[in-house]
Amino acid sequence: MATSEHDVVVIGAGHNGLVAACYLARAGLDVAVVEAAETIGGMTASGTPIPAAPHHVVNYCASDLLFWPTSPVGAELGLDRFGLRVLPQDPSYAYLHPDGASLAIWRDPRRTAEEIRRFSPADAAAYLDYARLLDALFDLVFPFMLANPRRPDRRSAWDLARAALRHRRRLREFGAFAFASGEEVIDERFRHPVVQSALHCLAAGASPIDAPGSSATHVLLAFLHRAGAVRPVGGMQALPAALAACLAAAGGRVTTSAPVTEIVVEGGRATGVALGNGTVLRARRAVLATCDPRTTLERLLPDGTLPARLAARARHIPANASGAGAMKADLALAGRLELGRHQRARRDGLDLRRPAVLVGTPAGNRRAYARCAAGLLPERDDIPLWLVVTNAVDPSQAPDGQDSLYVYTPTMPVHPEEGWKDLEGEAADRIVARVARFYDGVADLEIGRWVETPDLTARRTGATNGCALHVDVTLLRSGGLRPALGFGPGAKPVTGLHLGGAGSHPGGGVTGLPGRLAARQILSARRPDPDAAREPDTDPDAAGASGPDLRSKPPRRRRASR
Repeated sequence: MATSEHDVVVIGAGHNGLVAACYLARAGLDVAVVEAAETIGGMTASGTPIPAAPHHVVNYCASDLLFWPTSPVGAELGLDRFGLRVLPQDPSYAYLHPDGASLAIWRDPRRTAEEIRRFSPADAAAYLDYARLLDALFDLVFPFMLANPRRPDRRSAWDLARAALRHRRRLREFGAFAFASGEEVIDERFRHPVVQSALHCLAAGASPIDAPGSSATHVLLAFLHRAGAVRPVGGMQALPAALAACLAAAGGRVTTSAPVTEIVVEGGRATGVALGNGTVLRARRAVLATCDPRTTLERLLPDGTLPARLAARARHIPANASGAGAMKADLALAGRLELGRHQRARRDGLDLRRPAVLVGTPAGNRRAYARCAAGLLPERDDIPLWLVVTNAVDPSQAPDGQDSLYVYTPTMPVHPEEGWKDLEGEAADRIVARVARFYDGVADLEIGRWVETPDLTARRTGATNGCALHVDVTLLRSGGLRPALGFGPGAKPVTGLHLGGAGSHPGGGVTGLPGRLAARQILSARRPDPDAAREPDTDPDAAGASGPDLRSKPPRRRRASR
């Protein structure tokens, strides 16, 4: 049996695993990353999987970087020096209403309000006030995202205190917002159906927005207005490729096609991992798992490692618990798609091919989620869509004169009654027929399609129920409660084991922040004494209370006009 020794072993070469590995290797640690798939990237992978269209790029999960411009990771790691190039997206989104109207979400909230004014002056004024609320909330949220929520470092605590003081008159409003549902915050402020539908679709991309605390999904607007969105040149794979190059330059290594079968636990401490081929990688300092937490805690830890109470909590970590999951049906097209009806209705010359497009209505979204909960396919005209003509901004993602269309729906049944084997084709046809009601030429131009059901996503990525965020976004799965009580940052039920993927604080989305925080925890922790008796950590807050400052200041605020 082959054995190798390292300071840290990282499970998973998604972007969070690679981010953590880069920070650790730059700090002088011997870091080994193991990845079950044949290629790196995980949920940030892309490729050319359509046999009839070998030059059309498919982004398997996300296509745009919505949170990345606010994250300090790219600048701290100097990823531009390792080939990462991004193109700004403004507007980031455009909502298409069934009646032919469209509403763009611009980086400048005042410009977005002017879009809304075409439908309702009252809603336009309400949006500016809402943007100010979200912008103020960003000042509290961002330092919290960068820190250990159980025990923030001094700088984070200072930034939070200053933000709370500066916005003290809004603290009660922040509290009401935090406990409200996404639907509630929309219904309180806006009246026009186009405006309500646009905001509903934007918030319902990850989960239903009728649960208390689901208002948190609208914090996305604060990020978009603060720093905008960007699209990586060449497709999403450009990000993990740059991170892998950064890691190699720091002396780290990645091994693909290396599935972990077990986290080795000796004397209550995680001391390495066992691979499917019999190899054991020993970890002197830590094992960092960036796969989804249920995989780590239920499948990879030896039976009996966790106390019964924590094992039960791990089993109940919600991943697409509503019964709905994401499905992709991306299209390679022989020509150029147009949005004729919606484009003609605009008078400002905005090319609707360039932003990500949202399709859906509140009533349709509710019906779609209800059918998914019952194990049924949504009706065609209720299917919500997120659509991107990826080559409209980045021509490298399709051949000249042809289009690649990213097609994502957040609302397909995770466990349909009939099983996915017999429903995959029907579901894909419904999605494409829905797309064709908005984009001209789909039926005539299709060369081929790439389809992935929630079941196939789970098999490809290992994520429970194919959940792209690893853990559902809810108020009680945030901060120190993410992924569950007893497993948050600093709370190590198994000494030496750290969680650092999308299911960890501060959560999903392409930020690199879970990996960055996990690296900081490891660098802060006292080096284990190999001759000392290995006992479980008794102070879950010890890690992260001090350590190297990997922080950078948040982007300067862009204020909505008063």
